Amino acid sequence: MQINKEAECEVIKEEMRKTQKDWIDYFNDKGEKMISTPDIYNIAKKENKTIIESLKKDFEKSWEVTSTRITYNKDNLKAEIVHDADSNITKPKKYKVKIPILNGNFEENKETEKYLQALFDTKDSIDKILKVLKKFGKDKKLRLWTPDQSSRKNKQVRSVVLSFDGFVRFYVDGDVWFDYYDGLSRGVIINSAKQTKKSRGKSKWQILYKQLSG
Repeated sequence: MQINKEAECEVIKEEMRKTQKDWIDYFNDKGEKMISTPDIYNIAKKENKTIIESLKKDFEKSWEVTSTRITYNKDNLKAEIVHDADSNITKPKKYKVKIPILNGNFEENKETEKYLQALFDTKDSIDKILKVLKKFGKDKKLRLWTPDQSSRKNKQVRSVVLSFDGFVRFYVDGDVWFDYYDGLSRGVIINSAKQTKKSRGKSKWQILYKQLSG
């Protein structure tokens, strides 16, 4: 698996801001997987300094829109987290988990730990997760955001975005409407053996035709 070292707008030399919904369509047409929160976590865990520095630039400019989607329950704190949502390139991975209402600050307890484990597709403890995320800025305070119950009742489907707020805060935000708010993103090239049957059945000519006609 190879993650693009630059935001997509830099790869194609064109200013681009898209919603999660539009980015997913874009990368499906391109034949690439869209970056997910587990991808970003693993970049930090493996200490890939080149991509860490590149992502930090994205976080400073805008939101980094991921392919991770959260569908909240209208009536309680249960939710479903999906990584690689609606991808034709790789099989989406799903978790059902209780997600607390978070308004920036958070308690380091089991509930938060289970949420972060599902969000980053890891079995690491909360202490380990927080240390890994510090690779994006030792001096930045992590802030977690999720909608309150009233907002969950109004709009269930959200995307997960990451960004910096000035010099002191690192936002991991699960409160963004997947089809409304836009930002930066990047593609991930994966081994063909890991692609879905649907993707493998689509020829390069079909993909090219769809790109040209779209």
